[in-house]
Amino acid sequence: MKTFTTKHSQPSAHRDVPIVVRWILVGLGVLLVSVYWIRQSNTQTAEPESKPLWSKAFKFEDGSQGEIVVLDPKTKEVVATFEGEQGFLRGTLRALVRERKKRWIGPDEAFELSDYGNGAMVLSDPTTGEAIYLSSFGPSNAMVFKKLEHNY
Repeated sequence: MKTFTTKHSQPSAHRDVPIVVRWILVGLGVLLVSVYWIRQSNTQTAEPESKPLWSKAFKFEDGSQGEIVVLDPKTKEVVATFEGEQGFLRGTLRALVRERKKRWIGPDEAFELSDYGNGAMVLSDPTTGEAIYLSSFGPSNAMVFKKLEHNY
């Protein structure tokens, strides 16, 4: 009787190494994501407990050239104009408008922008009760809305 042996029939320790390495990499990935999530959860996302330093109502509309026009809801006066892509501004407004559309609420009511100091800014919709804590997206994104403080 002949016995045939191949290279793979002998036990090999390095076949298990890639599996161990994979598990180590998965473990490190989970650890890194967990650390990132914990660090990000320390940012202020809860409603500020103090009164805002300033709060103002604004209406946001699309302009004829694709810009975002910010209006004072009482006087209908143009307060500011944002030109270009303005991804964060558009995304934030889209999220609040989507909530209005779900509830069949029109665009007539203004949004409220509040600054609580120390970088905490909130854009809220009084008609739906929804609020977006702008400071949780980083200071550079919150600065887009901070520009409106000096325009009213």
